[in-house]
Parts: sequence; structure tokens; C-alpha cells
Amino acid sequence: MSADTPSTAPAARPLSSLPPDPGRFQKQLEAMMEIAWDVSSTLHVDALLPRIMEKVTDIMKADRSTFYSVDRSRGELWSKVIQGVEPTEIRLKVGEGIAGWAAQTGTTVNLEDAYEDSRFDRTWDKQSGYRTRSLLCVPILDRELNVIAVIQCLNKKGSRAFGDEDEELLRSIGSQCAVALESALLYEALLERNRALEQAELRLRRANAELEILYDVEQQISEASDLPGLLIETLDRACSLLGVECGAVLLTGEAGGEVFLHRPGFDPVPPMAVDARRARSLVTHAKVPIRRVRDQGGGVAETLMPERQGLEIRETFTAPLSDARSTIGLIQLVNRTSEDQGDDWMLRMLTLLAGQVARGVVMRREREAGERAERLALLGHSLGALLHDMRTPMTAIGGFSELMADEQDDAIRRDYVGRIERALSHMEGMTQEVLAFAKGQREILARKVYMSKFIDAVREMLVPETESYGAKLVVEADYDGVARFDESKLKRVIFNLARNACQAMGEGGTFTWRVQREGDNLVFECQDTGPGIPKQMEGKLFRSFATHGKSDGTGIGLAMAKKIIDAHCGTISATSSRQGATFRIELPL
Repeated sequence: MSADTPSTAPAARPLSSLPPDPGRFQKQLEAMMEIAWDVSSTLHVDALLPRIMEKVTDIMKADRSTFYSVDRSRGELWSKVIQGVEPTEIRLKVGEGIAGWAAQTGTTVNLEDAYEDSRFDRTWDKQSGYRTRSLLCVPILDRELNVIAVIQCLNKKGSRAFGDEDEELLRSIGSQCAVALESALLYEALLERNRALEQAELRLRRANAELEILYDVEQQISEASDLPGLLIETLDRACSLLGVECGAVLLTGEAGGEVFLHRPGFDPVPPMAVDARRARSLVTHAKVPIRRVRDQGGGVAETLMPERQGLEIRETFTAPLSDARSTIGLIQLVNRTSEDQGDDWMLRMLTLLAGQVARGVVMRREREAGERAERLALLGHSLGALLHDMRTPMTAIGGFSELMADEQDDAIRRDYVGRIERALSHMEGMTQEVLAFAKGQREILARKVYMSKFIDAVREMLVPETESYGAKLVVEADYDGVARFDESKLKRVIFNLARNACQAMGEGGTFTWRVQREGDNLVFECQDTGPGIPKQMEGKLFRSFATHGKSDGTGIGLAMAKKIIDAHCGTISATSSRQGATFRIELPL
């Protein structure tokens, strides 16, 4: 290359292009590094933002700064952090004021005098006595370029306005805040899902506890050789399942009463006789389940368990034992060993236990009089049906729980949570309805039902049941208007008919559910492609415990369906042919 050829090497950077204030530049760099460190150190946005805003105000040389979160669902901005004044909530509509305009357009606003801009709202200045001059407002965008927040700095110190460098710096800080906000929102969403799962798990545990109480007490009723053995075994199981120190049962009779005591881990205590007057007094004061605690005098009213062998009674849960005619005694549990279960749940479980114990006592007494056999069979079959029917929702809950463990999509996980909750509600409804049947109750809660939603819910309930038998489900809905009936009980009827049909068809087959309106009646038809109704069942199809040809049949499904339809002032009938059986239900609209 000759000496005359121009050099192509890059020219040296002029000194004027260097940062005008190297000290401030260094301080800004350090502050940005601190903000980045803060963002990576916590997922709690409420603790993070105040620290960031303090640094923003400092490095921007602003008099004060405000952080607005954007709530798209409400179309509002609200102040998450207000730096430089006492925190007071400010809410703006998107598009209102400078911050609202920046949130709406996603555009930075830099004003030398805010009062000269028509978008500026002076209301807050008038209320506080503050004078806003220079203003810099920068929107914060997420990865989809949606505005999720706005940072606003007021009154640049030592200058009339914020410069271009200030804009770039605040946008960089906004990018860091966007990362923090998105991470925090994801973290909070995860926590909320975990809380929902915990609630679902708690409800499942409680449903299982109720089933255990029902099942265990029923087993005790079936296996105990005498009434004292039944009561002691029941109290022992109740103490274990419900977490209490001890329990007692008072049974009344014509000559007085007898108290059966049990304290796990201690020697058996013989039954204690109670005179007729005290027995009547105790029963009279126990009309409803109740919790009592130690009073100022150091005692607990109406206790059955004496304080001995180191027992200090702090609280009691008492419920009456009632048969169809009168109160026959009391059951009382003493001193929870854990506060995990609330008072309401304890009283609910005690009520359930009391109902079971009372029925057990009555059945034992009826056995002595030759009347026990039918009642014992009723409870046994009821529990068999309940435990059998629980398998489908329990399988669904287990399956969706496993799917949720590996599912990352929020919408799908929420859908799984909803399905689990519906399965739990279905289990709870089955428990209550089977118990009501066992008690002979016929109460219904008829209310307005939108048939389209009802049909979808029944379809969702029937799919896993029919699939478990390898059967095909067909739903033919010709009416999607409004009707009035007890939704949960009608679901139970259709479920029983579908299950019976699947059991009758064996592997394969088709179950068809038709919904139509005929005049002033709502009509359901449940048809299968099985062998039809056996001749042995003619005339007794809807009787309790009538079953034929099904190894796991309980004989109460159709009886329960008949009771429910009768309570609705409707009718249920059946026809049969070689092509299958058809059940027809007519309900008044």
C-alpha cells in the first residue's frame, strides 16, 4: 500500500462521545447490577418492588417514582409501589392520565412540564399540594409485548427534564422488572394451584375418613358378638380416626342408663350405671351435636367420662343417639389430640358416627326381639353399594392427579382440578343419598335445572363408567330447555340405570340415554342392548335387595331410583325384549 492510499482503519472514538459523567455512569451500572441481583434473589414481588423503586428514584435523580400494575381483567392500573410518599392506593382506568395512556398505547412519555399536556390529571397534585413538573413514564412489556406495568418518575433533580439517556435507562430497568413480574406471577399461580390441590386432597382425606367410619362401624355391627363389644370397638376406632383421647356412650333404658367408657392404651373400664333421673337430664340437654369447653370454674358441663388416671377434660364433642322414635342415648368424644380438624368437621363426623352407632344399637336390640335381620341387611347392602360406586370417581381422581403431576399447561391443570372437585362432590352426594336411603328419607331439593348443562354433566359422569365395562355410550338429547328437579338425585338414578345396563350386557354393548319433552313431562329413556330383564325379576324389579345374575349386585339401585322418582311425583317403568331393556322415567316439568 502506498503512502498516498487512504487508510481504512476505524477512526479513534472522539473524547466527546464518552459518558459525560463517568461517576454517574458507574453508579448507574452498579444500580442495574443490584436490580438484576434483586430480581434473581426473590419470587415475592411485594418484597422486590420497593427495593427496585428506591434504586430507580436514586439513579434517575427523580424526586419520587410510582409503579403501576396493569389489571387487564378490570381495565385498571393500580399503584403497587409509591416511592417518596406514604403508600396510598391509586387506581386509574387504562387510558386515563399519562400512566393510563402509556399503558394503553405502550408508548414512552417524556414531558418537561406535565401541566402543559392535556392528558395529565392534576387531581392528585391538588389533593396533596405537590407540583409535578418534569415527568417520564415508561411501559413495561412482557414476552408477548403486552403492557403489564408502568413506571413513572417525577421532577428530575438538577434539570428541567429527563433526557434520552434517562429514557433508555428506565426502559432497561423496566425490562428487569418485567422478568421479575412474570416470574412472580408464575410463582403465585403455582402456589394457587398447589393450594387447590391441597384443598382437594383434604376433601378426599375427609371423604375417605367418612367412608372408613361408615365401613368400620358397619363391620363392628356385623362382627361384634354383643352390644358392649360393639360400643367399645366403635369408640376405639373413632378415637383413632378422629384423633381424640377417649370416648363414651350412654344408653338409656326404662330403669335408668348405662355408660360405656373407652380410653385407648388403658385398662378396660366396666360399664357405669346411671340413675334414671340423671340419664333423662343428660339426654334432654343433648338435642343437637355440640362442643363444650372447660369453663372458668375448671369443669366441663354434662361429661360422661370421669376425670381419673391423669385425664384432664378440656373439651367434649357430644351428639344424641336417636332411632326413628326417640333419643336412646348419647355419644361423647373427649379432647382432640390435634387441631388439624376444625370444630365443624368434628361435629359432622360425630353426627355421622352417632347415626351409625344408634342404628347399631337399635339393630342389636331388634335382634333380641327378632327384628334385627332386615335392618342389618339394609345397612350392609347400603354400604356395599356406596363402596362399589365410589370406585369410579376414586379412579377418576387418581388418574387426573397423576396427569396433573406432569402437566405444565395452566388451563389443562385447572380443568383437571375442576374434574377432581366434581368427582369429590359426586362422592359426597352418593354418600348422603345412600345414607338417606338407609334411613328411609325421601326429601328432595327441586330447583331450576338447565338441561344442556345437566346433560353435559351426566355425560361426563357416565363416560368412565361405561368405558370400564367396554360399553358404548350414546346420548340423544332432543330437549335442552329448563326443568325442575333434584339434580344430584336424578344423576344418581341415571348412573344406577347405566351401571345396571353395563353389568347386564357384559363386555361391549351400547347404552343409550334419551332426553325429550312430551307435553308437560320431561322424559328420560335408558336403553341397553343386553339380554333383557330376567323372568325371575318380573313383579319385583323395584324392590329392595332384589337382584339376579350379577355377582356384585346389591339390589338397592332400582329401589333407590324408584324412591327418588316417587318423591318427584314422577313414574318409572321398564320394558324388555330380546334386544335389551328400556327404562322410562316421566317427570312433571
